[in-house]
Amino acid sequence: VLRARRLGVRRVGRRKARHVTTRLAHYDGTCAADTVVALTPHFDSTRGMTRTLAIATFLLTACIAPQPVLRPVTGDDVTIFVHGYRGSFLATESGEIAWITISQGLSTGDRSLALPFEGQRDFPKYGPLHTTGPLTRLTAIPGILEEDPYASWMDWAKDGLPGFTIFAYDWRQDVRASGDQLCAFIEGLGLGPKKRVNIVAHSMGGLVTLHCLRSGSDAVRSAVKKVVFAGTPFRGSPGAWDDLHLGTKSQSNTRLMDREALLTFSSTWQLLPPRADYFVDAQGSPTVVPALDPAAWQTRKWGLFSESLPGAYVEQLRARVDAHAGSWAVLADVESPTPTWKTMVIVGKGRPTINAWRVRNDGSFDFDQPLRGDGDGTVPSASTHPPRPIVATTVETTAEHSEMLRRSEVQSVITEFFRAP
Repeated sequence: VLRARRLGVRRVGRRKARHVTTRLAHYDGTCAADTVVALTPHFDSTRGMTRTLAIATFLLTACIAPQPVLRPVTGDDVTIFVHGYRGSFLATESGEIAWITISQGLSTGDRSLALPFEGQRDFPKYGPLHTTGPLTRLTAIPGILEEDPYASWMDWAKDGLPGFTIFAYDWRQDVRASGDQLCAFIEGLGLGPKKRVNIVAHSMGGLVTLHCLRSGSDAVRSAVKKVVFAGTPFRGSPGAWDDLHLGTKSQSNTRLMDREALLTFSSTWQLLPPRADYFVDAQGSPTVVPALDPAAWQTRKWGLFSESLPGAYVEQLRARVDAHAGSWAVLADVESPTPTWKTMVIVGKGRPTINAWRVRNDGSFDFDQPLRGDGDGTVPSASTHPPRPIVATTVETTAEHSEMLRRSEVQSVITEFFRAP
């Protein structure tokens, strides 16, 4: 329940609205409004009534599109979609959507997505969460204000790609664990000599996929025939650095993914580049920053460690740094035979993308003036090339990172790639 002031309804005419309530819809496969507004107006002016009705209309049109209806996978040809970071809905055991709804974006937030650990401070957070599928379409005002992370892509893919199915995972978790889950998902399809598995992986989903292919069973590697990596940060994404210091704001909501939450997300730390070579001084020359040294976080009071914290937080920091190192050890260049699966890499170009962070003379970071280079707006183009010994066909696009798979020209090259022998 959100109070009227959180929705901007401070006054209606010269009196306050009696109440404005917001309920999160259970994700039941229908495009229902994610908010229900109950107004008991006592107005002294037509202007006040008009404003309130406008807000009520806005809230009542807020909508989450349902998951696509997929045909059962019965044949030997399967196409698996693996979404990226922040790319799936997360819900409580009761069905309340924790990540993400329009109403959450309208509020400043009251609960965190932080994962629990022993010794954690007491603050409002969600309990156990599970994924209900990739993000679809979130609409505030139809045709005017909406986000379509994966709805259009999945609507096309379920008819355009053979045996299309979805692997959804909790994107907060260690990408190595998500990779193990993907391998188990593939094995659950029933692997036989005729099974042909293709994968389309977007963003961090590519790291999850490569973890599976490098650490999974021979049966899984033999079944996977072709992989498309779209906007995958194989060399990391420097843009994750400021999130760890400042938190990630979701529209108006600063609580869901604040820096306390991000300390518990292994995936966010694993998105940082393998080496701390993404810092420059005031003149733009490379400079050394001990970004992955837990002691530096404490002594320099970076991020959450500018506060007085229980000792358990230091252990969490060390665990995140270890997860970063362990993940990149698996994803590094290796000297081995070329994989049996064929690979296509979709690279976004032509959009200013954070390549490095500026360090002031006093050692603080200038988060307002990062050094930008070529990329898709999120992942630098130089970071999207897979590690050795993978040999890939490269396709360039001017699409923005989250728009990549919705582009018709990208969908066409994916179709041709999967059809080719």
